[in-house]
Amino acid sequence: MAVAQALMLRFMTLSEVADIDECIAYLDEVLAIPPSWEDGSPDDELHNAALSLSFLGDALTLRFNHSKNVEDADAAIENYRIALTLYSSHEPIRRKCLEALVQAFKCRFGGYGRKEDVDEAIQWQREAVSLCQIEFNEGDTNESLAGFLNGLGDLLMLRYNTFNLILDVEEATESYETALAFLLDNSEIRPQYLGDLAISLYRTFKAKGQVEHLNGAIDRVREAIACLLGGNAPLDEILGSLAQNLNQLLGDLLVDRYRKVGLIVDLEEATESYGKALVLLPDNSEKRPLYLSNLSLSLHLTFRAKGQVEDLNGAIDRLREAVACLSDGNVPVDEDEMHGSLAQKLNQLGDLLRLRYRKVGLIVDLEEATESYGKALILLPDNSEKRPFYLRDLSSSLHRTFQAKGQVEDLNGAIDRLREAIAYLSDGNVPVDEDEIHGPLAQNLNQLGDLLVARYQNGGPIVDLEEATESYGKALVLLPDNSERRPRYLRDLALSLQRTYEAKGQVEDLKGAIDRIREALACLSGGNVSSDEGETCISLGYLGLFLEARFRWTRERPDIDEAIQCQYQAMVLDPTHRGFCLDNLSTHWYALYSMTEDRSDLEQALGFSREALELCSVDDNSSRLPVIKSHMAAHLDARFRCSGRAEDLEEALKIRRGLVARAEGKIGHRVDVGDLVQSLDLQRRQDPGQLSVYDEGIKQHRDSVLPILGPYHLDFLEQLAISILHRFQRSREPEDLEEAITYLRELTALIPRGPIRHANHLSHLAGALRSRFFVFGRIEDIDDAIDSAQEAVAIVRSQASHIRDHLIVCLSVLASCLDARCIYEEAIAIWREVVSLSPPNIWTALCNLASSILSRQLKLGEPDGIEEAIVLLRKSLTLIPAEHPDRLRSLDALALAAVMRCLLGGGIENQEDVLEICHENVAAYERFPLDKDCYFAIRTLAKAYWIKGDYDEAVTHFERAVNLRYATPHSRFQTATQWAGITMQAGHSSSLRAHMKALELLDRCLTSTPTIDLQHQFLTENASTLATNAASRAIESGELEIAVQALEQGRALLWSRMRGYRHPIEKLHGLNAGLAEEFKEVCQQLEHLNVSSQHNVLGMPPILVSTTPHTPLGLDFDAKVTNNRQLLDDYERIISEIRQIDGFSSFLQATPFSTLQTAASEGPVILVNINEHRSDAMILRATETPLLVPLPENLSAVVDKLATWLIVVDHINRNEERKGVARQPKHIDLSNILQILWNTVCQPIALALQEMGHPEGSRVWWCPIGRLGALPLHAAGIYDNKGVLIEGFPNLYVSSYTPTLSSLIASRETAVKGGSGPRLLAVGQSNSLPKVKDEFFKLKSLFPSNVLEIRDGDRAESDKVLDNLQNHPWVHFACHGSLDTGSPFKSGFVLHDKKLSLRDIMQARLPNAELAFLAACHSAASESTSKTPDEVLTLAAAMQFCGFRSIVGTLWAMSDNDGPVLAEKFYTHMLCNGLDNMDVFPCTVGPRSSMLGFEWFILTQAYGTFSFFALSKPNTD
Repeated sequence: MAVAQALMLRFMTLSEVADIDECIAYLDEVLAIPPSWEDGSPDDELHNAALSLSFLGDALTLRFNHSKNVEDADAAIENYRIALTLYSSHEPIRRKCLEALVQAFKCRFGGYGRKEDVDEAIQWQREAVSLCQIEFNEGDTNESLAGFLNGLGDLLMLRYNTFNLILDVEEATESYETALAFLLDNSEIRPQYLGDLAISLYRTFKAKGQVEHLNGAIDRVREAIACLLGGNAPLDEILGSLAQNLNQLLGDLLVDRYRKVGLIVDLEEATESYGKALVLLPDNSEKRPLYLSNLSLSLHLTFRAKGQVEDLNGAIDRLREAVACLSDGNVPVDEDEMHGSLAQKLNQLGDLLRLRYRKVGLIVDLEEATESYGKALILLPDNSEKRPFYLRDLSSSLHRTFQAKGQVEDLNGAIDRLREAIAYLSDGNVPVDEDEIHGPLAQNLNQLGDLLVARYQNGGPIVDLEEATESYGKALVLLPDNSERRPRYLRDLALSLQRTYEAKGQVEDLKGAIDRIREALACLSGGNVSSDEGETCISLGYLGLFLEARFRWTRERPDIDEAIQCQYQAMVLDPTHRGFCLDNLSTHWYALYSMTEDRSDLEQALGFSREALELCSVDDNSSRLPVIKSHMAAHLDARFRCSGRAEDLEEALKIRRGLVARAEGKIGHRVDVGDLVQSLDLQRRQDPGQLSVYDEGIKQHRDSVLPILGPYHLDFLEQLAISILHRFQRSREPEDLEEAITYLRELTALIPRGPIRHANHLSHLAGALRSRFFVFGRIEDIDDAIDSAQEAVAIVRSQASHIRDHLIVCLSVLASCLDARCIYEEAIAIWREVVSLSPPNIWTALCNLASSILSRQLKLGEPDGIEEAIVLLRKSLTLIPAEHPDRLRSLDALALAAVMRCLLGGGIENQEDVLEICHENVAAYERFPLDKDCYFAIRTLAKAYWIKGDYDEAVTHFERAVNLRYATPHSRFQTATQWAGITMQAGHSSSLRAHMKALELLDRCLTSTPTIDLQHQFLTENASTLATNAASRAIESGELEIAVQALEQGRALLWSRMRGYRHPIEKLHGLNAGLAEEFKEVCQQLEHLNVSSQHNVLGMPPILVSTTPHTPLGLDFDAKVTNNRQLLDDYERIISEIRQIDGFSSFLQATPFSTLQTAASEGPVILVNINEHRSDAMILRATETPLLVPLPENLSAVVDKLATWLIVVDHINRNEERKGVARQPKHIDLSNILQILWNTVCQPIALALQEMGHPEGSRVWWCPIGRLGALPLHAAGIYDNKGVLIEGFPNLYVSSYTPTLSSLIASRETAVKGGSGPRLLAVGQSNSLPKVKDEFFKLKSLFPSNVLEIRDGDRAESDKVLDNLQNHPWVHFACHGSLDTGSPFKSGFVLHDKKLSLRDIMQARLPNAELAFLAACHSAASESTSKTPDEVLTLAAAMQFCGFRSIVGTLWAMSDNDGPVLAEKFYTHMLCNGLDNMDVFPCTVGPRSSMLGFEWFILTQAYGTFSFFALSKPNTD
């Protein structure tokens, strides 16, 4: 037996079948041995045999559980049966055998589901209970008896769950309760037994529906939780059991009771319970997605009950988390099971997002919902019975998107998905009962009809209407006659037929519509369906409208009389629809008037319209109100035509304008605009001089009205420009500003100089240019604005009797422009003059004067003058009416003044006053919630809290301000940078969040900036330390991955944006060639627009202005801004479409860390972050977390000093041939720079690399930050006085450089291996650099004539060179290099005719480019003096961007004498394996290489990567 036991134990440990087979065989042998009575009594032998039989039964059960061979289960049961016959009834071992027998029956039942097995298991369990009860009388066996009673309950529940016998669940409940009675209160198993009882009670509730059972279940779960919290179970079991009780039991039960009883407290407790369960659950638990889904459902139900969007947000967030758990593989779930669960949760997420869209109206929710539904469908099997329903959900989401955005593509998608759902249900592709199919199929067909009608109404063909009619008909065929939906489906069919009549003009269709609506009324009144007075009223209304339509066709009076009676009947039937009926009556009487021309009929129509309108509340948002108003305006127009009463037309115009404003951006807007224009036509005919009455109509119809000629053209253009400018002041949309500037420039060109009108136009233009200066920061704009404003003031002052109001306007504009230019003293003087003129709204002048004073004091950093500003602002507030929006601006300024007084003047007594003012300022914006300047008030309040020392409250308001969706990106970015700055200085925990938000908003600001020069200017002024600060804060927080992402996100922004315009689209082209070509075209235009410096931008449409000559100043930029906005809209739209394609969901999105980490796949990448707060290196590794290498605290200052020294060394060592400066004695030793660089930066990193086991002699990639990028890290080390390396980085590792991790990754993805053979273009200027001839002679000796082409001297013209680059994969430049640190895009190669600039190179597209050898000074330099070193704006970078995969360049000036030597050695080394086997990479030969000198570096890596290889000075011994 010991051998059998050992074999069984080994099987249980290792699961080797041979062990259990051998164990069973051994036991069979034991049992086969005849009993011997010599060694013991017969009773002992029988006992031993029973034990062996039980043991054999255990072994057979184990094997059955492993192999599922029913013969093992049968044999195990038989052995247990025999063993039981051998045990006496009083033996304790008998109970264990009974337990084993019961388990064997349960196993066999679980495998085969035979009822007799569970029946017999229950029978034997009852015997075990009986035995325990007998023994209980003899001793303390209460826990054992409880166990058997609980087991009996489990078996009864098992039978109930399978066969639904209510007696089983009742007896199970009784058995569980009895078991609990025998347990001690502190028993470890009590929580489990309570849970079993709770489930039994819950099942009873489900079966009988009596809430007391549900209450009992909840009470038992609460008791189980209390036991667990009281320590009734071992600690390691408590958490899992507690989580299960909180989630699956208590939470679920409370949700069910809420659904039954409706008490919101149950829902709130359920939500709390689910949340607690999640806290207790491990992150990788397979139950986590389920628990998250349950919590989401509870929050969803809470939202339904309470209507608070925070609950809905929580439901969405939890469901997203559940989706992420399943998607990321964080939980161990079977793949098929995961797909089904993930599909379900994605579909539920779509439902919640659609619900939030209906509540909040954010289009992004609708877009995400659509995406979520699409993902769910991908995961579903084609034959899933859920597929038609998921397709319908996706269709509904797309339809909603169409309604929100008006893009017919979304409607097309909705129709296609619904057709697919119908096909699945119709073709029998899903396993659904036929009776169950008809309902969903009818619903889908009817919904398809709705979508087809919507597409027809939005320009679709007539076949859409015909198919809609057919679809409605099919839906009706599937509906039972007594279906509650039948009347509505009949009405939908009738409406479709009526629209078909309107489209085709065939009265048969109208007759069909009337017949169907009569049939709907018959259904409602005939008893086939439940009576619905509302539905009957609506159907009567439509019957009246259809009869009116037939009356207009036939002119038969009975139709219009019946129509009128229908409306009266409907009003009696359902008074709540009285307004609807009255409006219909008005149209019926108006139709009658159109035939009779009886004024009394018209008065009847107008009277019913007014009565209908009176029934509508002022805030009525239904579709009924616009219809009533439109009808009323038509009746007023008709009466005006009859009577000529101006009041009628004025009232009609007021209604029309309101309708246009209300319907802007919605379906039917064009109709309202057309109606308005017709009313305006009536007004113009009455008074042709009042063109201003066009108002919104002119604005909406500008394209069609612009060609108006004659005396009204200038008036119209002026009104249009001012109206658009006013709209910009509210919307801050650049498009409005661009259009206004275009028209204002035209006006200033058309009006003769001198008159007051010309001054007004100049002032308007100055104001618009000032606004654009604030948007884009172009100094030219504000200078142009000041010139225009000064000219306007001069014109007004020159008038003999200038009008005060004109002078006030012109002076105010000039002062505002001077303020923007920071010319404060002059601005303040002008504002004082404006105040002295006592303008009508003097509070505006007072506020402006105060603001100018504050700006001056802020610039000076002095408190003087702030008190005067506060007095002026308080005075302005006493003059402004309470509800006037001008109060906002004065309050803004007052709040800022109060904050400044605290900052500059000190005084703790002012802090409470500051907070009170700031709170009043924020509260004032609540009356104007969409105002884009609200961010300013909130930001000022944040500063006030910060001054007080309440940092957490300050951060709360900063976050609110930066996330204010109505504020412009620039405003939000300024707020984010201020938040980041003060929290960085204070070391506040929110600093990292602030910096990351600023980086995100920085990208948005660059998106709206039209040219790369302005983008560079913006970065120069705003982004110098954002990324490094963010990285420093992340490192301090231990978030190294975020630090890596921050550095990547904040570097080489311009190249990244430009590279995005050259994204490879070969894969996309294979899936959607049309979209790929459209993307390519827009990218090319955007790239050209961004880098172009020409006045005529390629592909730009002309601005529609008059043929009169314009003032040329600024028009080119105006056109660029307009074109940039149009192209960006197309760009974003196309990217959105591309992301809908499978495999492209993350197209051009920010790169996650998991992707960035792949940059280290071929060796570690060293990111060196230099920051004034701390400096560190992070070694990026392929699979492990980044390794942090702290660097000296003062490294920022050291690097600045070394970069400055390097500039001095560069100037000292310049060669007179190549740079025009003679060599001079060295005053600063370059070796000293390299030694400091080694000691402070490279040596600690080298030690870290060695400690992590990176082999010496292998390659590393440097990714330095800031000015460190100008220093030769690859050459860092200790050199002797002959320039020979003693100790340093070149002795250890081969260095390559990369500006960003993304460029390194891209280089490996796009690298080209092999080719058609090298062709080298050599470009030089030997006329100014004598050694170039020697350099080219060396090239001729190395390359055959069919490989080498030389353009030297006057043959080296920039256009021809660019053209030759198209078919020469290799290029060698030997000329002057020109570095323009102020305007980096003007840097370039000096050729024969002109400079080949960085901008010219950027515009080139060279798909075959491979190698560029740049033997010109500073060809890879700019960082040492650049204000934006992280942008890597170098000639080498430009060559890389336009296609070159390998580049050789110089960090500083080079000697003309060195050119031939270096070129010869470089190309000789490349040719060491022959011309056909040339490769750039072998030139980076490894550590201790010696060629020319360490002032040279080599960039050798595939497309998109810069790797720098340092070379030692030659040994001169």
